[in-house]
Amino acid sequence: MAKVGRPTSYKQEYCEMLISHMEEGLSFEAFAGVLSVSKQTLYTWTEAHSEFMDAKRVATQKSRVFWERAGLQGMFMGGKEDPFNATVWVFNMKNRFNWRDRTEVKSEIKQEIKAEIKVETVDLEERLTQLDK
Repeated sequence: MAKVGRPTSYKQEYCEMLISHMEEGLSFEAFAGVLSVSKQTLYTWTEAHSEFMDAKRVATQKSRVFWERAGLQGMFMGGKEDPFNATVWVFNMKNRFNWRDRTEVKSEIKQEIKAEIKVETVDLEERLTQLDK
């Protein structure tokens, strides 16, 4: 059966291009603009081409390195002329890498149970005699 639809414009060389693109701190979706395709096309390629999915995973980690280094540099070398904006950096990391504020939830459940237990003393011989009848 022949394939129906438009032929793909995917090229294997896009894997290395994507890694280079994202290691500069740019996003996966912005790579669509570099190639003049839609971001949905990129997601389709990740499903259809395992090497592109692998490249995306590597590129995402390289992008993380870029942004973590930018944060470290800003925290330790900003100075008065070029102050580090920690709020902007944290917001960026939350959006790019799903960072979340730590939330702790503590719950206690207390329940009182009242039960009445009735204990009877039974004469064993008398009970056996009753059962034999």
